[in-house]
Amino acid sequence: MLFGCSSLRVVKGTYSAVDHLAVILHIRSREVQNDCDPGDRAAVTNATALQGKFSAPVLQKPKACFPNTRPADIAAYIRNVCAKKNCSAFVSVGDNFYDSGVDFTTGGILRFQEAWVDMYRSGAFDDATWHQCLGNHDVIKGQSGVDFETKVAPLYDSRWYFGTTGQPFYTYDLHGADWTATFAVVDSDCFIEAHQRSTSVYQNEYTKKCHAERATQVEFLEKSFAASKAEWKFLQLHHRYMSASANNTDVAPLIAVVEKHGGVVLNSHDHCFAHFYNNNTNFILAGGVGYPQVGYCNNGVPLGPYTKWLGANSQSAANG
Repeated sequence: MLFGCSSLRVVKGTYSAVDHLAVILHIRSREVQNDCDPGDRAAVTNATALQGKFSAPVLQKPKACFPNTRPADIAAYIRNVCAKKNCSAFVSVGDNFYDSGVDFTTGGILRFQEAWVDMYRSGAFDDATWHQCLGNHDVIKGQSGVDFETKVAPLYDSRWYFGTTGQPFYTYDLHGADWTATFAVVDSDCFIEAHQRSTSVYQNEYTKKCHAERATQVEFLEKSFAASKAEWKFLQLHHRYMSASANNTDVAPLIAVVEKHGGVVLNSHDHCFAHFYNNNTNFILAGGVGYPQVGYCNNGVPLGPYTKWLGANSQSAANG
């Protein structure tokens, strides 16, 4: 996914550029397990096997589910956008490593080095902070994978930012000459009921524990927004609430906090670029940079009055 202009400004269901923010919402590579199969263990025979090169897929999926999209091309595309937009920060909405995350092993470290450290170099990549977020593919390895992304990776490369507490939820502020914004990051995997099924590839010690403690993140979000004096308040998470494919009410407790404080929701998971509006709240979907899919934006056909804009038609989908 890539959503990038100078920034995003959301006003009464529309959005226009605000100069100089230069925030890129970025998700790398391709969705496989959650979108091309039901996410069950029986459908994924080697869900944690991908630790190798990007140049060829390890999992032999149907071509429609695993397109030949080169991450190097994605990085080059983002670099070119940032050269024009003067990017100063990156905002991730999860699924950082396909298709089964990374962990603190030799293979995981080498993959992090190759797939991120070396991939996103030069130009705007060298100095900008990447404000990271977990997605469903990042939690497949369980606690070890989460610990790597939230605790180890920030020490390995200081551009990779996951707050200061080693938790998968944190808050940070960005500002410009005439605007201020607070971002609250949460791990929406902890709210997804389907992850708790014994057949789910996402069920592990981490998701079971954080699901039981998910109220902690709701409380964190409430305190973060209540304490913020910023003009804009953003919830940054992976899974969608409003969608052109399937709405997900599991994250409703988080959305209630956003609605209370007049915030904006930034998410991905669906592989296209879209804008939804419901209950005086804007939802920005940016999930298609690695693999835009028209179906996730319903081929550009609005499903209801909450759909403000879909970056797709019957032939193609926008990547952001």
